[in-house]
Amino acid sequence: MSEFSSKCREYIKNTGETVYQLSASSGLDRTSLQRMITGKRLPGTDFVRQFCDSIRINPAQRQELMELYKIEKIGKEVYYNRKYIQELLRVISSQQAFSQTAFRRLPALPFYRGEFSFDVEKKVLSLFEDILLSSSEEQIRTNIPAGCRLLVQIFAHLYPQYHKLPPVIQVLPLLQNPKTSPDCNMNLDTFLCTLLPILSGFQNYQPYYYYTRFGREDLQFELYPFFFITEKRLLLLSSDMMTFIFTDNPEVVRSYNQEFQRILNNSRRLFQQSDSPEQILNIFGAIFQSKATTNFALESHPCLALMSYGPEFIQALFTHRDVDLCSPVYTQLSAIMKQPQFTFTANETSCNYFTLDGLRKLADTGLFNGPYSYHQTPLPKSVRQKALQHLLDTDMGNQKCRILKPSILSETGIHLEILSDYSVFLCFLSEKDTFLCVYLKETSIGQALDDYLCSLTEEDAVYTQKEARQILLGLLDGLSS
Repeated sequence: MSEFSSKCREYIKNTGETVYQLSASSGLDRTSLQRMITGKRLPGTDFVRQFCDSIRINPAQRQELMELYKIEKIGKEVYYNRKYIQELLRVISSQQAFSQTAFRRLPALPFYRGEFSFDVEKKVLSLFEDILLSSSEEQIRTNIPAGCRLLVQIFAHLYPQYHKLPPVIQVLPLLQNPKTSPDCNMNLDTFLCTLLPILSGFQNYQPYYYYTRFGREDLQFELYPFFFITEKRLLLLSSDMMTFIFTDNPEVVRSYNQEFQRILNNSRRLFQQSDSPEQILNIFGAIFQSKATTNFALESHPCLALMSYGPEFIQALFTHRDVDLCSPVYTQLSAIMKQPQFTFTANETSCNYFTLDGLRKLADTGLFNGPYSYHQTPLPKSVRQKALQHLLDTDMGNQKCRILKPSILSETGIHLEILSDYSVFLCFLSEKDTFLCVYLKETSIGQALDDYLCSLTEEDAVYTQKEARQILLGLLDGLSS
């Protein structure tokens, strides 16, 4: 019997009713109820919601029961992957991770957890601070777990005071086959926790990954498995982060650095990152030159290719922008948008999600959010009308465009694409008009993101085709007045 079935049985017992009595009072089918509480058959979502309405439980209990139902329906791995991704998108879409002050927020984010002693925190802080005060170029090398709150706590403490951090190299394990491990969410969890410092602007942070068959729980039986190494010092931490051993013995430090280098040589960077517009466009252009097509895209506004009512639309995007039309950035972006692949039609299952607020902003002001807003001046009303009318005439790009409901994502400043080879392209424009992009190629992480975006159409997360048409008609009426 599953946790869901057991909880349903417990709640029915708490009402003091039998299955027969509950069926009679609620109108729920008695056979379906019996099969649900015995774990023989999982009912539909509407049945479970009606069940919750009938057994007099509070909102917290209802939420717990619905979570257990989803876990039973889609599996624990998929459920928690989707939950992690939803939280990540909310964090980065609200630009909580795009500014220097974001370092202060990092420790409070739900991706980071774990306890550590005050003595351990004080010693690690001292190690970082000594390097900053000495103005040396020393690196800090560590294998501390990705989700440990200790490292981001140090970031948050030091960055506001020094406006910089020492270069940090972190080596992290990824599971070769997460589906067969009790720690099935480890790969995605690790990626999210190493992505956020980068999105907060820490360019000196370099995570490296190696593959293993063992999960994180195995480390709890090892003696002082975690370390921080500099050129002259070594700090070892216990598995519970409560005690440490410190040494500056040159031979010991040298031995650890040599062993770290061996591990580093057998690890690799899984993603490219850049804050250069030219390099970002090179990465983006290389994607379109490959055979990979787009499975899903997420941004603030409809895909530019699906709004393109003709060559003059692309020209209008740049004609009314305050940019140097001879600049490399303009030349590269213009060339990419004119490629045949930039049509969002190569993959018949592709889907472009965008937010209602982003669509309204485009209609009302002619302005985009995210990377496309770089040095933008408003698009003329006539261009907006033609672009939205083209969306309407083509049935939202043959239903490739989907408007997200605000409960899922109210706004976003990112451009996210999941490709057919499960690579991931993420780009955004920060509050100081600086670009940042991450391009990741790791199948299990790409598959998790692909699954999450695919699930949005199943979870009542997007407006229906009829509702989307009404939204577009309303915006067009506003532009006509």
